[in-house]
Amino acid sequence: MENVHPSTKPYGVNSPSSCPNGLDNLTDRFEQWVKRKKPPSGVIEPLAAIPSWPATMRGTPNACLRSALFAGIQGNERIAYKKRTLLASVDGIDVRYLGVQLNQSDLDVWLHIVHLSRQQLPGFSVTFSAYALLKALGKGTGKSQHEWLKEAMARLGGAFVEMTFHGRDSFGEKGFLRYYRDETTQRYVVELTESMLRLFEDGYTHIEFAQRQKLRKQPLALWLHGFLSSHAAPYPLKITTIHRLSGSGAQTLRDFKYRLRKAVVALVAIGAIDSFVIDGDSLKIKKTPTPSQQRHLDSK
Repeated sequence: MENVHPSTKPYGVNSPSSCPNGLDNLTDRFEQWVKRKKPPSGVIEPLAAIPSWPATMRGTPNACLRSALFAGIQGNERIAYKKRTLLASVDGIDVRYLGVQLNQSDLDVWLHIVHLSRQQLPGFSVTFSAYALLKALGKGTGKSQHEWLKEAMARLGGAFVEMTFHGRDSFGEKGFLRYYRDETTQRYVVELTESMLRLFEDGYTHIEFAQRQKLRKQPLALWLHGFLSSHAAPYPLKITTIHRLSGSGAQTLRDFKYRLRKAVVALVAIGAIDSFVIDGDSLKIKKTPTPSQQRHLDSK
């Protein structure tokens, strides 16, 4: 098997190759042009490390939790974005997406792979078996579950995501990860794409894994759990705003309100929030901040 072992080569650095018909000169001239146009502050340093967190947590960038990138929908509600499409997100983040819609089950897979990679340097691959990952996510390990994982990996590998922060910094990346699968052993060798890991630099959240596991098969509750986890003191939200940000497939506001009430009741049941009030077109949440969130609030 080739390309299975970790590589110390930085992202974005390719081996030099010779080009026929004078293309070397064209490449040199293009590189010189880029250097003249690029401002001195535009140098991007290699990503030094992936943040770490306790084994009971899962870490994910806030941009993945505060947008419709991983929608709160069932698998049969997925749509395919055939054009680069602007998704709903909070102020300051623009998310454009091309590919098969991702949902909370896809986020579960990415969360776990990032979790396995958190003590490694960027650019190194992580190896795991399909069986181990399915067990870690609390799923069965039969043929249908293995096929489900293959589909999730294909969606994560094939998605095109473009993000812009505060109208200044943009990046586009094909896929959250690159992978190799041995069909005999069903072992995966996965390398996370650097651009998606760089989202951690713009803020990230620790999600309580045990709580998330209790919300399986409740996609809107899973989305809301992630969104609220990313806020130390949640502010009142319009129900129409939650409908947009969650990427919900509910066709009417009445249907969505019914789903939302079930979702917040589930969050109270697992202790993720203390209480809630749905008042007309707004949702008010009472939530006890984590120790780190409380320190953040105290510092303001």
